[in-house]
Amino acid sequence: MGLKAPIALFLYNRLEHTRKTVNALLACKESIKTDLFIFCDGPKTAATDTDIENISAVRDFAKKVKGFKSIKIVEYSSNIGLSNSIVRGINEVLNSYENIIVIEDDIIVSSDFLTYMNEAFHKYGQDNRVAGITGYSFPIHESDMYFTRTGSCWGWGTFKRVWFKFMEQRNSLSVSHIPENELKLFNVYDQLYTNMFECARNGIIQSWAVEFYLYYFIQKQYFLMPGINLINNVGFDGSGRHGGKGNFLTDTNPIGKIQELRFPSEVGEPIHIRKKLEKLYKQGYAQKGNWTYFFSRIKKLFLGQ
Repeated sequence: MGLKAPIALFLYNRLEHTRKTVNALLACKESIKTDLFIFCDGPKTAATDTDIENISAVRDFAKKVKGFKSIKIVEYSSNIGLSNSIVRGINEVLNSYENIIVIEDDIIVSSDFLTYMNEAFHKYGQDNRVAGITGYSFPIHESDMYFTRTGSCWGWGTFKRVWFKFMEQRNSLSVSHIPENELKLFNVYDQLYTNMFECARNGIIQSWAVEFYLYYFIQKQYFLMPGINLINNVGFDGSGRHGGKGNFLTDTNPIGKIQELRFPSEVGEPIHIRKKLEKLYKQGYAQKGNWTYFFSRIKKLFLGQ
């Protein structure tokens, strides 16, 4: 099937999370044929001795990782932030490859994750309707792969042909570029992603992901999801940037296993998928979980609501 997509792994100061993430990747049979790029962010200006120790422990662990085709480690001397680290890392890798798999230090993948990702890259590499592939699948009781306009940045990948066009247009992106009749589709529920984009633009939060989402949404491109969820985001345990404990997108969404790779017959978002997404987000808000609390705080900070 040709070359395997390289993995860009982004690390900081969570050793146990990192260990679990790497071990999960090593359990994929394609790991030995996969180039791994590790990007380690540096200490913040006000970093404590404990912070420095944790960052050093992660870097020491990264230097001992084996089991991949090749390993390159990039260490930043100071903290550039997760968003900047991810963008820089993807740019660097895609300068030499046609596609990329992006993994953060709190993403645990299934043993067939790399198989699924590489097969999908091979199938949709030249299809300009497809912006990316993700191993995450919404907890909406779907067992078959499906496309959606609302992708995911958890255990995901994209193509050089998509990413660098996004980079060219990133600074000029605006929610106003979305036709009014598609704003509800973009937000899924309430003004969720509109608010998130505006907060990112005004420096209230760091999020390259909502900018990327806005880009491929405007382009009317899709993300492929596996139906059977292939990743677990363990970062909602209070240890990372997400903070809090629990998330309606992960709490009842365990890792499964794909028995057979059956790709959708058409590229497009089925109506029943959109209805399920709207119901999922609406129920998530109603539960007043940590995810919804986070965005309610954004509204208060940014919109005075």
